[in-house]
Amino acid sequence: MIEYKAGYFATSLCGHDKGRLYMIVSEDGEMVGLCDGVHRLLANPKMKKKKHIQMMRSEKMADAFPALVQSADADMQIKKAVLAAGERK
Repeated sequence: MIEYKAGYFATSLCGHDKGRLYMIVSEDGEMVGLCDGVHRLLANPKMKKKKHIQMMRSEKMADAFPALVQSADADMQIKKAVLAAGERK
């Protein structure tokens, strides 16, 4: 069974946002909450079925995620992390 952790990155496989990179911020059954810091912010994550995303594990980011969420500029930090992950991809 695949573990979807907050802080991992995911690419959308279908829909109008196909190919867009997000950060997983929550998990609820068959759905995950996704943010990119630009179009989808932490206050209003995009909910998407797990089968419609491809996950990229990032243990370092998953470990830092709780502190990131508590920061005042969380959306900006998510945006920077997503952009950096996109460049490594």
